[in-house]
Amino acid sequence: MRKFYGVFCLFAVCFICGYSVIRYTTDESLIQRDPAAVRNNFDFSHLRGEKLHEAVKQRLLAGLELKKNAAGTGIGLGHFVFVNDMGEKTLACQQFSKISLSFEAEGVSVAGDKPVMEVEGRCEFSTDMARINPLFVPIAKILGEHPGDGEFQFNEGSVVTVRFSNLPEEWPRTWLLKSVKLLNEKESEALVVESDEVARYLGHPLVLNW
Repeated sequence: MRKFYGVFCLFAVCFICGYSVIRYTTDESLIQRDPAAVRNNFDFSHLRGEKLHEAVKQRLLAGLELKKNAAGTGIGLGHFVFVNDMGEKTLACQQFSKISLSFEAEGVSVAGDKPVMEVEGRCEFSTDMARINPLFVPIAKILGEHPGDGEFQFNEGSVVTVRFSNLPEEWPRTWLLKSVKLLNEKESEALVVESDEVARYLGHPLVLNW
């Protein structure tokens, strides 16, 4: 009986130790962020060069969605898998840490220059990895501030920075999306969808009305 008890204790200790090693040496985020888990129609790892650039830009804009509520608007993008410069299959938000969305005001200008709004935040993907989580612009809070060039930082969930330049005395109420950027801060790398490409991939202008 004593021998059986000793064997049982040894087994229990080994099991606990083994589980602990596996538990703490396995990065759960890597399991949850496995590029292979993304649906095939968002996987561009087989593409290179211009075909890759075309596909990822189209995916970003094809997945664009606006989520509006009384406080403001969230702007989301499509997510994707591709092969980076190291030849590794990776998720967009693993390669690019930030998103930057640039808007121009419609129907107003200051000294010949249109007002510009830049919305910047972290690149974080949804649980199904098919979408980049929306950057939320708290429009109600912004409209409560005095119009002026400068920067606002909001902590409505993820941190979002909103910058303005060339503003008139009143807040513009109609903003047109001009560019989309994914930024890799460590490697000074960027994926940019320019103004003419935004309209082409969307098939129509994207207007944000306040």
